[in-house]
Order: sequence, then C-alpha cells, then structure tokens
Amino acid sequence: MEQIQISPRLQVMWQAFTFEEKNELETFAAFLLTRRGLKQHLVTDDISTKELAHLIMAGGSFDWLDDPREDVYTDQDGEEIVWPTKS
Repeated sequence: MEQIQISPRLQVMWQAFTFEEKNELETFAAFLLTRRGLKQHLVTDDISTKELAHLIMAGGSFDWLDDPREDVYTDQDGEEIVWPTKS
C-alpha cells in the first residue's frame, strides 16, 4: 500500500483519537475515495449499517425497484391469510 502524506497537525490529532474514532475516520476516508472515484484503499473492514445503506443507495444497484414496470402486484392480488388462533 502506498504511503500518503498527512499534515503534522493531523498527525497530532490522530494520536489523540480513540480506537473507535480512528475506525470511523478510516471508514469515512474510504467512503470519500469511493465517492470521488479514486482508487479504493482498504483502510478498515468495519463500516456502520448507516454508512453501508448510504453507499448502497448512492450506488444505483437497486434503482430498478423504482421502475413502474416492477409493480406487477396490487393489493387485490393473492389470498387473504387466515392466522391460526390458540384454542
């Protein structure tokens, strides 16, 4: 992995971060690289559910679900479900 240069000020701040804060910062940096289309650097394998959901929504992989042609079922389709009751 190539080395990157960071400012002395950022180096000092990095030392003050907790382990969890460092993970959050690494995840955010990976997100920014991905969003900008830069070469992806694997900096962490930990990503929050919220961040993952945002990346999925921004990626366009599920855009087909907004296509009206996908609405093939209506409220009138199917059969009523009869749930068993305790006797």
